[in-house]
Amino acid sequence: MNTATYFDAQNLLYVRCSAHLHFASLTARIAEWIITIDAPRDRKVLVDLRQLHTVDRPIDGSVEYVQMQRKLAHEFPPASKLALLAPRPEVFVLARIFEQSAQDHFTTEIDVFRNDAEALAFLGLPAEDVDDFVEVLGKGQRLD
Repeated sequence: MNTATYFDAQNLLYVRCSAHLHFASLTARIAEWIITIDAPRDRKVLVDLRQLHTVDRPIDGSVEYVQMQRKLAHEFPPASKLALLAPRPEVFVLARIFEQSAQDHFTTEIDVFRNDAEALAFLGLPAEDVDDFVEVLGKGQRLD
């Protein structure tokens, strides 16, 4: 299950993944969300993997994401930064594999974090806790 919310004032796309993640479907959804928000040039993306339990096709997911970004790059600029919040060891390793596979193919700065404060700081957002920060932002634009 994936949900996405775009917060215009912060130029932030917040993606929350819970229970199960299929990389192919997430890649397709990311493409839809980028088109929906018309991909602002300096947008930041926070992918919250704290509630993730299972993952399908993690290796193919990186390739699919890179291919999707290449297709969209002509019309929609890549995000400036992408933070993957993955506190559990097994999810952290998968996120790190994704980061290393994707980072050489486009200009988005990508990093993986175990805690909220570091992920938010990387994105230049003044907060310590993702849940509190998102709650303060309000409703935003739901993209799902």
